[in-house]
Amino acid sequence: MKRLVVNGDDFGLSAEVNAGVVRAHREGILTSTSLMVAEAASREAAQLARENPALDVGLHVVVCKGRSVLAPDKLAGAVDSAGRFPENPVWAGMRWFFDARVRAALAAELRAQVERHLELVGRLDHIDGHLNFHVHPVIADIVVELAAEYKVGCIRIPREAVMTTLKLRRDHAPRKLVEAVIFRALSRRTRRMIRERGIRSTDWLFGLHQSGHLSEDYIVGVIERLGDGATELYFHPAADCGGTPPAPAAQSEVEILTSKRVRSALEAHGVRLTTFRDLASGAG
Repeated sequence: MKRLVVNGDDFGLSAEVNAGVVRAHREGILTSTSLMVAEAASREAAQLARENPALDVGLHVVVCKGRSVLAPDKLAGAVDSAGRFPENPVWAGMRWFFDARVRAALAAELRAQVERHLELVGRLDHIDGHLNFHVHPVIADIVVELAAEYKVGCIRIPREAVMTTLKLRRDHAPRKLVEAVIFRALSRRTRRMIRERGIRSTDWLFGLHQSGHLSEDYIVGVIERLGDGATELYFHPAADCGGTPPAPAAQSEVEILTSKRVRSALEAHGVRLTTFRDLASGAG
């Protein structure tokens, strides 16, 4: 059986992202989303989740390019005076790895993010990370332990079949190959950790290497090549709702997610939509 989780990242980041996620869920194929609990539109996102109970809302943990839940004075220099994590992912990744002084602060912050998610949403069935930082060795150790403690059923494993993506789209090939090497190693370690604790993930994933450059043709091509088992396909949709228009690529993703051609491809290839909630419970 071919099962597909379609996830929208960055829920709660802005009203535009919230609008894109909800439209893609109501009118399209998006089944799940992941919430940035400290961002400005997180409470609006939680209200929208209550209005759309079939939308499975997980936690999008943030340790780079985003805000903290805890106050800056509780985070030992991991954030600036405004409570923002570093903007540069390479610098952040190196610091979290080599600076042991911040690890206790990061553990406290990630626990606070889980608690805030439960306060806002009421349940937590899956975790992933902004820029997939949840598989960084230091962050993964914290996230997996929290997932086991809070009985979270699924964690994203961002390992993509890069050759399949390159067959469909050869743009940015060097960058994709470098990403594949890095995330393959990080994902192997994280998958081993979650299996030891009885936490699940999908068998396959797409959305990593083509992020920001998705097209309807590419998504249909992925669907045509899906194998048996569970796959996650993730997006970063956003819709113009009268404020600052989101990036054209984000608006395009809403159109892809609501495309009749994409829906027809799912039906033609026997792909059943599911959620992390159902995978975690065994119903997916």
